[in-house]
Amino acid sequence: MDPIDGDGCKRCSSCKKIIDGNHPDLIIIEPDKDKKGIGINQIREINRHLAFSPALERYRVIIVDPAEKMTDEAANAFLKALEEPPPHNIFILNVRDPGELLPTIISRCQKVAFKPLPTEAVVNWLIKEENMAREKAQIVAKLSEGSLGRAKKLSRGNVFTHRVNWITMLNSVINKSSDRLIDMARELSGFRKNSASNKEDKDDTIALMLGIWGSWYRDILLFKLEGKMGHTLNSDLSNHLKNASALYTVDALMRSLAVIARAEHDLMENRNSLFLLERSLLGLKRAVKGSYV
Repeated sequence: MDPIDGDGCKRCSSCKKIIDGNHPDLIIIEPDKDKKGIGINQIREINRHLAFSPALERYRVIIVDPAEKMTDEAANAFLKALEEPPPHNIFILNVRDPGELLPTIISRCQKVAFKPLPTEAVVNWLIKEENMAREKAQIVAKLSEGSLGRAKKLSRGNVFTHRVNWITMLNSVINKSSDRLIDMARELSGFRKNSASNKEDKDDTIALMLGIWGSWYRDILLFKLEGKMGHTLNSDLSNHLKNASALYTVDALMRSLAVIARAEHDLMENRNSLFLLERSLLGLKRAVKGSYV
């Protein structure tokens, strides 16, 4: 009703319904907690809504996130809706890797690239909404790399505190035996804790940890190339970063970043987290020695 800087007013009935998660014309489709992907029954539920006009607004908005998690059956069912979209319906497919979608779905969509939020905008949001001290908010905002969702995850629980432990663990990988690295992978993956809700939490934590590891290697690489801390993400750990830089060559850091990138991709593909971490930790050790996994 009354947008503020392009954002919702948070006061009108529509905004309040969206905030409370009960707006009938906003449908968000995500993977079920007890399943790996978005199934055909969820897409059939969308099609049932499409048979009717929007309930309250001029348009109905349907968000599929992440769209590449649709099963083959679900994707084919969704394609039918895209081929003959009913009027007054807007589909938003949030995609990390468009190559994972059916080409026929891609051809019927318009690509809209979402740019990272400015760091200062994330800082101000954390201060206002999370009641966070500015110094911590600046670090979290930089680590989030423009993603408000990631900033929220980093700011809550013990994740921010775990960051130092994860980085300390990472620096010790070089000197660990293969057996000890496999033990570490079991500990980090929560081996033997296999409930569905547990897996989702574990995967979120592993994703954040891999992101922190990647940011650490990036920071070391920047420091080795530039000799200063100006653009580092973990700027509050500058002394640790300087010490760690002596352990790596530029080539070793590039190989290590490739190992992390592969692990992040495999995690999105719902690969076995224990195997993923075993391969990553062994790969990071080998990267320093001059080889890939």
